[in-house]
Amino acid sequence: MRVNEDDLYRQSTQYKHWSFTPSKLVELRQKTNAHAAAQVKLHIAQDRSDRAKTSAAEISSAPDSGADTPSGNGLGTGANTPVPNGAGDKGGEVDCLTMDEEKMVVDKFCETAMKLGDFLRLQPDVTATAIQFMHRFYLYNSPMTYDGNKIAKTAFFLALKLELGTRAGSASDFASRLPKTSRDDIVAPEYTIIQALRFNFEVRHPFRGLKAVHLELEDLVRGTYASAPQNATDPEDARTKALAALDVATAGEAEIKLGNIYAHAKDILAMAAQLTDAYFLYTPSQILLAAHTLVAPALTDLYLSTKVDPSSPAYPKIASTIKSCAELLSSHRSYSPHPAAEKFAWAETDPPATKRAMKKLKQCKDPFTQDLVALNAGKKRDVVRDGNLEEGKAKRRKLNRERAEQESDAFWGPELKMEG
Repeated sequence: MRVNEDDLYRQSTQYKHWSFTPSKLVELRQKTNAHAAAQVKLHIAQDRSDRAKTSAAEISSAPDSGADTPSGNGLGTGANTPVPNGAGDKGGEVDCLTMDEEKMVVDKFCETAMKLGDFLRLQPDVTATAIQFMHRFYLYNSPMTYDGNKIAKTAFFLALKLELGTRAGSASDFASRLPKTSRDDIVAPEYTIIQALRFNFEVRHPFRGLKAVHLELEDLVRGTYASAPQNATDPEDARTKALAALDVATAGEAEIKLGNIYAHAKDILAMAAQLTDAYFLYTPSQILLAAHTLVAPALTDLYLSTKVDPSSPAYPKIASTIKSCAELLSSHRSYSPHPAAEKFAWAETDPPATKRAMKKLKQCKDPFTQDLVALNAGKKRDVVRDGNLEEGKAKRRKLNRERAEQESDAFWGPELKMEG
């Protein structure tokens, strides 16, 4: 039985758990947004109530509490106990992000993370893996709940461990490479991210596939291309067509032009493919061919014809899928029909809608999940605020203890009583 790359990809966790139709992707984001909005409103209301109680207690215990009481924000909270995020200043309904606004914010987080990867001088595969971890994380979590700049640092550390193994170093080593970052900042959200990823760390990128296409195209222009038996291609005929598609006369000129095409397509894969939903909607081979067709459409058509007979019923569907993926990649503002002179020139100015969404985010952050280091420490101690053990966890501990005692009695018999 012959197993091809498509068969192997269908066995991957990326295909099984992280491939969606456009409608399913929207449905999932709507569900995440609705759940997060309800939680944020509940937590902000609870935070307001807690702060009001704390403020009232401070005022009542202060000497001469009846005189010259600071008005603070109009709710009697006082100057020393401001309500965070600005949402509580009016005490009104919290205006949460919509699904579309959340998407804009996540896109901005990923763009910022892309610059972080460049700052750390990481390989494209590592940066791409970290970005995909962020995309996956925010399918099931909201930017209102978890700050993207904090999640990005840990996502990069996980990507480094995945791609480099023991060479990635420790969390302390990685934190030392980042300004104002401690080991705890890296470790705190690690398990939260891993849970959101469903412990699926496999990310298949289109970079290696693009390199393979480039090498095959070099064989085409040299006249040394060996096609599969089921789709025989005459090497000399393919060479003539390839030179015509490249609009050159010699193999030497063609190889220079192919190098430029490869570099440009690789840039598209490293930017637009990472900052769109391409990985959720298309396979790595479809993504790489889409990037290649944006740079050299005639040459890509020729290459595709060497793999699939143009008269085959499957050909129009394949070509249509590649075209739709190319439209998605070219829709991102990082895309340029020509090689970009500056890598992040497009990111210097945010679109107005993104600026509004980022400003709105400041007013609707979940107050209970902003300090990830403290939250992680609390989870490790199984405590909540005021140092009290959570009721649910206390019950689970009691049940587990009783179950262990019962199992012990069943095996060893009940405990022997001492006779006095």
